[in-house]
Amino acid sequence: MKFERHAVRSAVIDALGCRELVWAGIRGDDVEPLSDLPQLQASFSIINAYDRRASVQGIAYEELTKRRVDLEVWDIDEQLDAPATRTFRQGLLKALSGPSALLPYRPSRFLSAIVFARRRSCVNLGLFGALQSAFEHKPWVETSVADLGIPVVPWVYLADEEQRDAERLLAAGPVLLRRSRTSGGEGILKVESIEELQKLWPHLPEAFMCVAPFLKGALPINVGATVWGPEAVSVHRPSLQLIGIPELVGRPFGYCGNDFTAVLDLERAHVETIEERVKTIGRWLARHGYLGTFGVDFLLHDGELLFTEINARFQGSTHLSSQLSIEADEPCLMLEHIAASLRLEPTEPPPLYQRMRERVDKSHVVVHWTGTSACAGLAAPVLDRLREVPGYARAEVVAGPDIAVEPGAAVLRATFARSVTTDGYSVAPVIAESVAKVWKENPTC
Repeated sequence: MKFERHAVRSAVIDALGCRELVWAGIRGDDVEPLSDLPQLQASFSIINAYDRRASVQGIAYEELTKRRVDLEVWDIDEQLDAPATRTFRQGLLKALSGPSALLPYRPSRFLSAIVFARRRSCVNLGLFGALQSAFEHKPWVETSVADLGIPVVPWVYLADEEQRDAERLLAAGPVLLRRSRTSGGEGILKVESIEELQKLWPHLPEAFMCVAPFLKGALPINVGATVWGPEAVSVHRPSLQLIGIPELVGRPFGYCGNDFTAVLDLERAHVETIEERVKTIGRWLARHGYLGTFGVDFLLHDGELLFTEINARFQGSTHLSSQLSIEADEPCLMLEHIAASLRLEPTEPPPLYQRMRERVDKSHVVVHWTGTSACAGLAAPVLDRLREVPGYARAEVVAGPDIAVEPGAAVLRATFARSVTTDGYSVAPVIAESVAKVWKENPTC
C-alpha cells in the first residue's frame, strides 16, 4: 500500500465497515489522530476524558474517582474489584455490545477479559494481554535482541546472593539497578557507593537484579514502528526522549517528553542504523506473535547505538509522531496499527533518512506533579506560564480543576513548535523556569 495517509485511511474505513471503533487508552487526547475515522465512537481512558469531538463519547476513570493517578505505578489490573473499575467495565461492555472494534493503548488482563466477553460482536485490535506481558520482561527481550547481533546496554543479571559482584562493578563508576519490568523510568536506580547499593538493592520475587554501568552523556533516542507481518516493518521518525528533568518529573529517569527537532542533526549512518535495527527487532517480534505498533529506545553513546528496550504498545511519543505524519500526509502509527491488526496490505515508506531531510519543529513536554501530596488546581497556573513560552502551540491531557493530582502523576502535556532540549536530560531554561515558579508557589496542598 502507498505510504499516504488518505490511502491507508480509506482502506481502514472499508475494512472496519459498520463496526464502531472504541479507544481504550491511558489518555483520552491520544486518540485525536484517529478523529477523522467515521467509525470512532467512544474513548475510555484512565485520565483525561476525550472531549474534542462531540460525536465521540469520552469517559475517564479519573472522573469516577476525582483523582489522577501516577500511571507508572498504578495498573487497572490491580484494581479489578474497585467500584470505579466495575463502573468503567460496564461502560466498555455496553460500548462493545454491537458490531465494534476495540483499540487498546496497551493490552491488559482487564481488557482481554472484556474482549472475550464480547467476542461475538467485537474485534480486538490488540494482543492478548498475557502475550503482550511477555514483551515487557526486559531481560528476556534484551538478551534476545543481543542474540540478533544488535549491540545492547551491557546489563549483568545478578542473583540476590551475588550482590558483592555488583560492588565490584562499582569500582569502575556509578551503576544502575533495574527491575525486570519497568515503565517510564520507574524502577531504575542510580547507585554511586557500596552503602547506597546495600540500602537500595530491591528484594523481589525473582530474586535477581539487572545491573549496568551508568553511561553518562548518552543520547536517549526513541522510535515508533509497526509490525505488519513476518517481514514487513515500517519505521517512523525518531525523537530525542526527555528523561529525568527535575522541573518536569520527580523520578531521576522519569519520562517527560519528546523532541522531534533535536534528532535532525543525527548523522546519516546513525539514522540508517536505527531503521535497520528497528526492522530487525520488528521481525523478531513478528516471529513471537506480535502485530501492530511498537516502540524502541536506544542510547547513542560514544558513537555506538545501544538498544535499551522495546515498548510493545503505543508510547508517550505516539501522539506527536502521529500529528507529524498527518501534516505530511503519511499514515500515522495509530492508523497503521489498525491496518496491520486488520491484516491489510503493508505500507511501503521511503527510507527514513530521506523523510528526515524535511525539517520539523515539534516537541512536547509532560509536566508531572513533583509534590508529596495529592493536589487539585495545578494545571491552570502551569498552563498560564507555558502559554508565554515562545513556540507554545497547545496543551492536552490537562487535569481538571476538581481532579486531585497524585504525586508523580501528569498535570498536562504541552506541545511546542520548536526544539526544547539538546541532550534529553535538560529542557529549555524558559520552560524549566516557568514550571519551577509554579512549584515554588505551590510546594504542597
